[in-house]
Amino acid sequence: MKCPYCGAEIEDGVKFCTNCGKSLAEDEELQKLGDEPPKKQLEKVIRILVIAAAVIITVIVGVTLGMRSFMDREYKKGVQAYQSQDYETAIGSLNHAVRWGQNNDAYIMIADSYYRIAQFEKAYETYEIAYKNFSDNEDVIKGYAETCEKLAYEAIAANDAEKAVTYLKKEYELTDDEVILRRIKAIEGGGSYADEHGNVYNLAGLLETAVCYDEKGNELYRAELIYDLNGKWQFAKAYQNDSVKKTVFGTFAWDDTEEFVLSVYPSGGDFSWLSEKTEINSDQYIKRMTSISEVSRYILDFSYSHNSKGILERETITSSSGEKMEIEWTGEEYPDHAILNIDSQRYIAVFTYTPEGKIASMTVTKNFLQTVYSIENTYNDDGTIHETVIRNNSMPLTVWKPSGSYQRTVTEYSAHQPVSRTVYDESGALIARGYYTDGCGWLMMYTGN
Repeated sequence: MKCPYCGAEIEDGVKFCTNCGKSLAEDEELQKLGDEPPKKQLEKVIRILVIAAAVIITVIVGVTLGMRSFMDREYKKGVQAYQSQDYETAIGSLNHAVRWGQNNDAYIMIADSYYRIAQFEKAYETYEIAYKNFSDNEDVIKGYAETCEKLAYEAIAANDAEKAVTYLKKEYELTDDEVILRRIKAIEGGGSYADEHGNVYNLAGLLETAVCYDEKGNELYRAELIYDLNGKWQFAKAYQNDSVKKTVFGTFAWDDTEEFVLSVYPSGGDFSWLSEKTEINSDQYIKRMTSISEVSRYILDFSYSHNSKGILERETITSSSGEKMEIEWTGEEYPDHAILNIDSQRYIAVFTYTPEGKIASMTVTKNFLQTVYSIENTYNDDGTIHETVIRNNSMPLTVWKPSGSYQRTVTEYSAHQPVSRTVYDESGALIARGYYTDGCGWLMMYTGN
């Protein structure tokens, strides 16, 4: 017989062609089908097709289940590695999970892992994907912004201003932080940015030169702030433009539980400085207030006692000279009054509250009859204090001495953060202007009126 494929002469009954190697069994089956009735041929073809389809479906299901099982294993392995801070293993496994299963949660861990091993470009790319899927996730926003910050610093170090601005603009879009906006303006300005008041900010968005002026816009004097490599305020210099002399005042040690208020007072042709530090305890109560001037140091220590419900019952303030003021609270969540013991004198403080539970006013009286001191607060929509009005009728305090018969303080906010503070006296004349700086706190500058 001849091979139907290559035409070579081969023996009858062989299964394969000895010349081309083609299988002859299939050809025999087709020949047999040719001898069968058409109906039987069709039934056989259908059976073959059904079997083939079943095999294909089985293979697809098996591959799908295998891929899902593989994705689950890789995801769990990646999560475990991430939690144990093995970030490179986490990236490899979680990338497999993402590739095969599109597990969006994995993107967040991959991005953070890249950030932690300082691969900020890849972290940025991954956070970009995560942000598209989780734009309301606080961890994603925070990580994305921090990555932009790192890349901006790298660009600044490489003297690539255009790239730095690109990353900072994205960070500003994520955080709405005015400090970032000042940094963008400083880069675009060649290294510094001066606002409409003449205050100068550096590339880190920190205030370097603060200008104090009166209500007519006349400059009184300036203060230069000096920072360490970590952006923490170290000391300040006060001076007038026509004076060579600069008065220098140093800072306290800094940590995150403290805040400073640095006040400058004109005194003849020179300046007096007063620096105050507030320390906060774990319950967010004031622990200690330290005041240092050029000639003296004054310390107030605060202690508290609470009832079984955790509500404040007693507050004791002790000065460095041994004077004490005790405040006896009612032990209620929103007390209507408290007793003040100052030396041998006893006063009663009466409180009112806003609908949101914030203190609207505190009036200190003597036996509920004579008002000697009052504070009134108004608040912004976000709950921060908008204005505090203080009235004083010569209350004889030895530990706490309010100054002035009446003053009004206005604090301006941006993105829920304090920016500036202006203090007026009873006649509406400017007493002081203050600026809030990161790593320092309040820098208050008084006009001397």
